[in-house]
Amino acid sequence: MRTILLMAFLLFAPSNVISNDTSAEVVVMQINAKWNEHHNVDLSGLQGCKVEFGWLEDQPKSLQSQVKTVPIVVVFKNGTPVKQWNADLTFTLDVNLSEIQSAVNEVL
Repeated sequence: MRTILLMAFLLFAPSNVISNDTSAEVVVMQINAKWNEHHNVDLSGLQGCKVEFGWLEDQPKSLQSQVKTVPIVVVFKNGTPVKQWNADLTFTLDVNLSEIQSAVNEVL
């Protein structure tokens, strides 16, 4: 399931997430549902990457049907997903900013 979800993010990621640039671009993308916005993860403190956000309701139906819990945070390197965190059944994400920053630093 995780592989399918990562492939879906890759296929349906906004064009500004997928880069044809030869330099390494790291993007951290979060997708959450509007009804769950109080559980958004504040990614504004991340460094060395571009931060993107999208509402699940605004994504293609094919992606929406595969998402079982929100929020989801995915780290992309040059448009390829390299790390992902999924919420648990309480629809909260148990990850801190330093863990995400460490993943970003690994791929830089």
